Amino acid sequence: MPRSKQVVKVNLQTVREKLNSSLLSDVLDGMGLRTQCMAQGIRPAYLNAAVVGWAHTMLMVDVHEPERDTFKLQLEGIDALKRDDVMVVASNGSTSAALWGELLSTAARMRGAEGAVIDGLARDVRQLEEMKFPVFASGFRPISSKGRVVAVAYGGRIRCGEVYVEEGDLIVGDVDGVTVVPDTAVDEAIKRGLERASSERVTRRELLAGSKLSEVYERYGTI
Repeated sequence: MPRSKQVVKVNLQTVREKLNSSLLSDVLDGMGLRTQCMAQGIRPAYLNAAVVGWAHTMLMVDVHEPERDTFKLQLEGIDALKRDDVMVVASNGSTSAALWGELLSTAARMRGAEGAVIDGLARDVRQLEEMKFPVFASGFRPISSKGRVVAVAYGGRIRCGEVYVEEGDLIVGDVDGVTVVPDTAVDEAIKRGLERASSERVTRRELLAGSKLSEVYERYGTI
């Protein structure tokens, strides 16, 4: 059962300011969690987009029913978003249509959501950038999902970008990609991440002072 998001929500601003997807990936490696980075094809929709928040999951699949209203459950799932959530959508890599755009982003923002991560397509990139709502997707296409892709569930375990994601996991996305911190590992990962960030600052200072990389690595074990 996912932990209460209230337990660790005070750490989110610290994560935004001091941690990033690469650093947390290294930390998770050290914890034995080596498959927590989404596939490299999932990229930010615009330059400098970054997102930190709690996963709210949705599963979508392709359909081929032009007359069908395929939005009902998807909109219900978006309306269920809460403050500091990130909408994480698994579509098995659908390329049929855009699953996310400006209006869904507007609705999500008004629910308090921080962004969206999709292993499928999005659209309205210019508007997303103008409103500074971070969206990560595997591609972009103008075509509507109506009658093409439908939500079948939300709030459950999904596999997005080759990573299993559960409701309440910590999502950290930036220019390097998207890292998923399992709900049960959040506190320890943030603690180790802050320690590693401090070590990296020391390493950087010594390298800038002329120390050899091999010597610095031997002292601090961080590169």
